Amino acid sequence: MNTLVAENLLRFRAIFIPYPRHITLHARFDYLQKLGCSLRGTPQKGLRVLAPSGSGKTKVASTYIKMAMASMDPSSQLVPVLYIQLEKAATARKLYVSLLAELGDARPESGTEQGLRQRVLDYLERLGVELLIIDEVQHLNFRINAQNDVTDALKVFLDAGVVPIVFLGTQEAESMFRRNVQLSNRLLPPCDLLPLDKNDPADRKTLAKFVSHLNREIVKVGLMPTIGSLDDAITLSCLYEASGGVIGRVATLFEHALEIATRRGASRIETYDLALAVDRWAIPLGLVSINPFRRRPC
Repeated sequence: MNTLVAENLLRFRAIFIPYPRHITLHARFDYLQKLGCSLRGTPQKGLRVLAPSGSGKTKVASTYIKMAMASMDPSSQLVPVLYIQLEKAATARKLYVSLLAELGDARPESGTEQGLRQRVLDYLERLGVELLIIDEVQHLNFRINAQNDVTDALKVFLDAGVVPIVFLGTQEAESMFRRNVQLSNRLLPPCDLLPLDKNDPADRKTLAKFVSHLNREIVKVGLMPTIGSLDDAITLSCLYEASGGVIGRVATLFEHALEIATRRGASRIETYDLALAVDRWAIPLGLVSINPFRRRPC
């Protein structure tokens, strides 16, 4: 059973639902990438994308990279889009080391900070990197003093005219952008991923479409034989409360519900499975304190 569940969850995570806000992000990534090519050799622009944890930022980035690589010659050594995830307590040196490791440098930790930076710039240019995506930028809030502020290193990248940068992170990073006016002045208008608004008819429709599409895909890829009846107003309202309107959390609830339904030999995901997913995942993580499915109607 564990093998079946593990295989099913892997296939579930491969599902991509064309969520409107994620599509908008892809369009902005594409624009920034093309703008960067036009501005090559002159100061580049960046893009801020902040959202609550679980909003699907990382999945948006990975999907965009797959699309960018799909148009490349398989034998090409070029890297059109580069993605890195920052560590906690990020410093300029840690940033350079992470970039060099991702770029394939044999000794990413060897050298002075200035030398590391120059090697990064050389690699970015040599490998034809057209867009740099930096995830978990809330860790840039760490600094011991002004000299330790890693955002200065990022300003150098933009000013060097080599590559535009997408800054992905949680809303904890907002203070960093407000504090660093010089960095913010180099950015396009923010494209933050806000939670869906339960009181907005358009957002309610978006959630309903997402759940319906996800249900169909679950059946289409063979994870369940029949479609669950989970797009009624009450269930959607409960899903909203359990997720806080964060679409990635809705998907994660379905992932846990899929495991529960699979283990009990069900033919479809039901509200029972979603309720148990909230009990086992959302409540222990502190996303909600009360299970909305236990006190229906929501």
